[in-house]
Amino acid sequence: MTLDEFKAVLVTADPKAKHYSSKERGNFTVWREYERMNAFADGKNQGGWKVQVDRYTTEENDAVAEAILAALDVQDCIAYQHLVDYDPETEIIRHLFDCEVW
Repeated sequence: MTLDEFKAVLVTADPKAKHYSSKERGNFTVWREYERMNAFADGKNQGGWKVQVDRYTTEENDAVAEAILAALDVQDCIAYQHLVDYDPETEIIRHLFDCEVW
């Protein structure tokens, strides 16, 4: 799966998702690739990417976070870990999806 294909999966869940940063406030989603995985075959790197998706929300039951989870869940070439963090000062809930994209 290419990064463009990953983006296509992500925007099915959140059409407003942005690469690297967003000027949105309140509820928004950003994603970024942060490491190329090496897996060589036939003299070429066949590896994928490590990609982080962050969903920031003020809603305890955020429909977009659930949609991202569902979109990632059905992909055979995306492995992910889903973590949730809460900042009591800002009252922002952060859904972090740490993905390996092949």
